[in-house]
Amino acid sequence: MSLSGEILLKLKFLRYLDLSDNTYLNLSNGGFSGVVPPTLGNLSNLQFLDLASGSLFVKDVEWMTSLVSLKKLKMDGVNFSMVGSKWMEALNMLPFLTELLLQYCELSSPISSLSSINFTSLSILNIGGKYLQSKFPIWLQNISSITFIDLSLNDLYGQISPGLGELPNLQHLDLSWNRYLTGNCSQLLSGSWKKIEFLDLAANNFLGTIPASIGNFCNLKHLDVRLNGLTGSLPEFLKEIKNCSSEGVAALKVFYQS
Repeated sequence: MSLSGEILLKLKFLRYLDLSDNTYLNLSNGGFSGVVPPTLGNLSNLQFLDLASGSLFVKDVEWMTSLVSLKKLKMDGVNFSMVGSKWMEALNMLPFLTELLLQYCELSSPISSLSSINFTSLSILNIGGKYLQSKFPIWLQNISSITFIDLSLNDLYGQISPGLGELPNLQHLDLSWNRYLTGNCSQLLSGSWKKIEFLDLAANNFLGTIPASIGNFCNLKHLDVRLNGLTGSLPEFLKEIKNCSSEGVAALKVFYQS
């Protein structure tokens, strides 16, 4: 069973609504505002929840830990500034979560420390925007299922481990405009990203050179490493990647400043 916000708006004389068996709830176009009700935590069968809105806010996230069947959570634009420091720990308790979309949510507490990883099926993580201040979450390198990471437009800082370059299924990585992230580009791009298509490291503090081994990234369509401290010449890189037979290479866009 599924339910959307557009349907709810038409139920003008509704007095009672039982959503306990609902697995899909999309209220993103419902025109709702105010506090997200913690009673949503009673929907233990829910697998998809979309509350994306610029008019909602969350006071706490404890109720989310009861959504034990949840696979996709989309709350882009919902204000999380009041939730405190344990929101990532709460979401980490959802073992079936595959998509976590919290873009532009006014997140304000660190995401760097998780003692253990429970959402090991996570595939998509998007918490870009609104200047989240945190040390880079090194635990990301332990989620082999992840395909999409967007942490752009935040205030993340710290060293990027070369282990991030070993994620076997990663297709999209956007760390742009964090300014204080640093790492050795030569090591990071020498990993095993065989499926990588989109790579944006712009406006950080990455050092080193683009290694010749990036020529193995034959699915790459977008590379942006501007505004870093990189050295080396771009033509050498282009010579390597032209050895690929993938059609995607023909559409490759490169943004580079030495």
